[in-house]
Amino acid sequence: MFLLLLIDYLCVLASVIADLISGLRKARLRGEKCTSSGLRRTVDKIGRYYLALFSMTVIDIMLLFSLDFLKESDIMIVPVFPYLTSCGALSLALIEVKSICERSDEKGDLRQILTNIISLLTRLPNYKI
Repeated sequence: MFLLLLIDYLCVLASVIADLISGLRKARLRGEKCTSSGLRRTVDKIGRYYLALFSMTVIDIMLLFSLDFLKESDIMIVPVFPYLTSCGALSLALIEVKSICERSDEKGDLRQILTNIISLLTRLPNYKI
C-alpha cells in the first residue's frame, strides 16, 4: 500500500513539473520573461495539491484500519486499496494535463487587445470633440 501512495504522490509531482515546463516553454515562445511570481504560484499549487492529497490519504488510512478491523470479524467488503488517494491523484494529474493542452495563443490575443485599448485610451485626451 505504501508503494501505491508513493506512486500517487510522485505522479502528481511529475504532472505539476510537466505543466511548469510547458508553461515556461510557452512563455518563452511568446517572448515573456520568467518571473518569481509565476514560479511562486507553482509552489503554491504544489502545496495546495499535496494538502488535498494528504487529506485524502488520512481518510484512506482510516478506512483501511476499519476494513482491517472488519477483516478480523470475518466480514470483508472491499479489498484493501487507497481508493480516495488514487482517485484524487488521478484527478489532479488530469487537471494538469488539461492545463498543458490549453492553447496559449488565446492569452496572447488578450494581451494584444489590452495593449491596443490602453494605447487608444492614452491618446484619447489629445482629440477634441
